[in-house]
Amino acid sequence: MQAMKSALLGAVLLLLALAAGGAVTPPCPAPQSPRNINPRAVPSPYNGRSTHSIVESVSPSQDEVRYWPRGAAGPIETLYRCSQHYPVPVEDVQGCAAETEVITPPGTPPARVPAPGQWIEVHTAYASDKPPVPCPDPESLDCCKGKTVLVLGFSATVAVGGGDQPILTPPSRRLAEWSGSSTGPDKEGPTACKEPAAAWSFRLGCNFKVGEAQLGKHFPGGPQAARAVQGGARVSRDLFLVTPKP
Repeated sequence: MQAMKSALLGAVLLLLALAAGGAVTPPCPAPQSPRNINPRAVPSPYNGRSTHSIVESVSPSQDEVRYWPRGAAGPIETLYRCSQHYPVPVEDVQGCAAETEVITPPGTPPARVPAPGQWIEVHTAYASDKPPVPCPDPESLDCCKGKTVLVLGFSATVAVGGGDQPILTPPSRRLAEWSGSSTGPDKEGPTACKEPAAAWSFRLGCNFKVGEAQLGKHFPGGPQAARAVQGGARVSRDLFLVTPKP
């Protein structure tokens, strides 16, 4: 537990330092994630606004999505859920209070579920190839194959108790969308480049919650360490603030 706490704290400090600097070198072949997606930040990190989301529709179970790349005339592509995992604390900072803090109450026994009140970020990944059933490791990207990878993301605080129902990406009136990469711990250092390339559609909001029982049921591997916010030449220039039409 102490090792995980130290790793998470180190990730947070690095995240804050890099976010303040706004740039990390060298640039990467594919644009990197995570991003500063704070819609109230000055200057704004956004490159534009849109009423069109790259996610045309999501099935009721959220096992499939219909993906429409920004600016493309078509065709719309069906993508299949291939992974779900979560870092602690959040990676994509949107300006919510205490979102980058790690909560570890004194005397906490070793556990795979973060403490109530802890901020987490949930990533549900989709790819153009149908994954094997069952996927050997659904908390990694090992089953995400094909020409397209899309990530639906949102941040939430951990709630006490709760049921063990599936963790679904909530609806939101505002989205942040961009071209980026996978995330997760930088095993080769903070200047490493992440692959694969991924399109991101992130639900903005500071009031989402995920229950302890949900995390324990669906994430037996526990949380991942957060990657630092990327910047400078490492990020794309297509970060859009999206307000989809009803």
